Amino acid sequence: MYSSLLMILGALIVGYVIPVKHPAILASVRRLSSWMLYLILFLMGYGLAFIENLGQNIVQLFSQAATLVGLLLVFNLSALFFVGRYLAMPKAEPQHRKSNSKLAMFKEPLVLIALLVVGLLAGISYQQTLPAQSVLAEYALIILIFCIGIELRSAGISLRQLVLNRRGLIIALVVVASSLPAGAITAYLFELPINIGLAMSSGFGWYSLSGALLSKATTPLIGSTAFFADLSRELITLLLIPSLMQRSPAATIGYAGATAMDFSLPMLQRAGGNQLVPAAIASGFILSLLCPVMILLLVNLA
Repeated sequence: MYSSLLMILGALIVGYVIPVKHPAILASVRRLSSWMLYLILFLMGYGLAFIENLGQNIVQLFSQAATLVGLLLVFNLSALFFVGRYLAMPKAEPQHRKSNSKLAMFKEPLVLIALLVVGLLAGISYQQTLPAQSVLAEYALIILIFCIGIELRSAGISLRQLVLNRRGLIIALVVVASSLPAGAITAYLFELPINIGLAMSSGFGWYSLSGALLSKATTPLIGSTAFFADLSRELITLLLIPSLMQRSPAATIGYAGATAMDFSLPMLQRAGGNQLVPAAIASGFILSLLCPVMILLLVNLA
């Protein structure tokens, strides 16, 4: 059990300590990361087809995901609004730029959902497990984590710089602290082990990683629940940023979770201005580092 944990964390650390600056190599790493993610999601969907009482469990999956999303929304925003009053965040100064196409923003999440569905349909049709399916999923996950480590290092910001960003660090810690009760309540309501509930709440919006990790460490059902919960968080973030930023920059950055340093960053910058970018990058980066560590440690508490 712990050998897989050490192997995956080791892949993250090894990837992070490798300095890659050449644009062509970084582009290749990102492509490899995407292909590994596509493979993992296909296998996750394929594995769902072999769950007993599939129809009933699919309903449970979406019920768990919806409950977790709702609880995270309430707990995260309540805590972030409260703490944000004392952080003296810079005032939001919207930058009037041409907005990106909404369809383009939702393209990648839709593609990933489609891969999960294709895998499910393939499993239902084929009705046989794939040769070396679990081994293939494990190696794909290790490669994905290794690539993520390289991509995090390529951000060009030292851990010292991030930790010294007081606002970003506090926002990230508040997100972590307010997410865990949501996971615990979800576990209680659906009679899941509490460590699994806590792990499901530790994706911080990074749906591509949380789903893959939990599917490998537990079951495709739990992994898919985390995937849809964190995917929903990202979509809600896109809808909330324009209006929420005016009320509480800290809540907006915090609820964006791990995506505050990449996917959500352009929208956060447009809605709040350049003065909020350092805190967003710091918060998103810290949550990105904590996500795989917390999920793996929590899963292995049992």
